Amino acid sequence: MSFAPSSIARIERAAGMTLLEALLALLLLSVCLVPAAEALRGAIGAPGVSAQAARELDCVSARMEAVLAEPFTRLLGAAGSADAASRFSTAAGGACPAIKVAIARYGVDGTRTLVANGSSNYLLQVSAELADPNAGNRFTLTTLVTQ
Repeated sequence: MSFAPSSIARIERAAGMTLLEALLALLLLSVCLVPAAEALRGAIGAPGVSAQAARELDCVSARMEAVLAEPFTRLLGAAGSADAASRFSTAAGGACPAIKVAIARYGVDGTRTLVANGSSNYLLQVSAELADPNAGNRFTLTTLVTQ
């Protein structure tokens, strides 16, 4: 197959990038790579923080499951204010931090509103969370328990 001389000249002119195109490509590449590198730098440090958060959440969930396994009469006996720590709270020990467990009667109050700190002996609000008020995420778990 043969090409005409004018088409060969066109191909030779179009083969390659100009200096302006190369500089524009480098500029675009640098503008896109800097934010991507910054995002990766943050992601590299995240596993340590997320592993600690996962351990703390596991501790709170395990404590909540242990409390919910208790008989209702024991929970009712430990009921107090929705904000006060009950006797089911734990101090820091081993891999787990201190965990606050609050148990309150749930029902109608004096204004006929359904709230924690109500008057019911048949429905309890149980919540578990990290006891440290300065913790970034206290992993609060709350549920209702009935007789």
